[in-house]
Amino acid sequence: MAAARTRVKSKLEAARARMYRELVFESAERVFAACGFEEATMQAIAADAGISLKTLYAAFPGKNDLYREIHDVRNAEFFAFMVERRPSSGSPLSELEYAVAGYTEFLFSHEPYFQILLREGRSWGLGPAHGNETSWRAGLALLANMIRAGMEAGLFYPGDPELMAATALAVLQVQLAGLLDRARRGSRKQSAEVDPAPIQQELLTQMKRLLCVPGKVVA
Repeated sequence: MAAARTRVKSKLEAARARMYRELVFESAERVFAACGFEEATMQAIAADAGISLKTLYAAFPGKNDLYREIHDVRNAEFFAFMVERRPSSGSPLSELEYAVAGYTEFLFSHEPYFQILLREGRSWGLGPAHGNETSWRAGLALLANMIRAGMEAGLFYPGDPELMAATALAVLQVQLAGLLDRARRGSRKQSAEVDPAPIQQELLTQMKRLLCVPGKVVA
């Protein structure tokens, strides 16, 4: 009986720890999105989560660890999201359309994380300023392989696929940030829901201008 009670207690403690980590994760993502890494504090995150600082530090030992966790989790989710939706076969152009659509859809559905990325503009396309680089590199390789296939088909400009993939990511983020800001200013509501379809189409147009050899691809 004592052993059984110990197991039950251990399971309850583990479940409680997971619950606190999830709660802290969501609050931290909101606070980092609103304030940026430098201005965000553990006190603000604890207040948003409605827990004590002691409980917060039991879940994450420091702000850097928490920030890294957000990047690790979201980068891994994004990579899985893109792999799951990747067409089994298709032309380089259809792959480009899939990449732009998936990128837009993921960031629109994870807006606090998108805002965090916007605050890290200095690292766009060059690797994450914080967090595990493994999943980021995997996503970059996915895009680079798509670009390499387009080069081999004569549809995309020749060049270094990895460098062009990094450039494409940077262009996507700059364009997406600007288009989203303009759409919201046009609605006069920062919280207004924005239709992603025209933004997605404009992003695809920009990617074609960046990658595609004139005359090879119909705009």
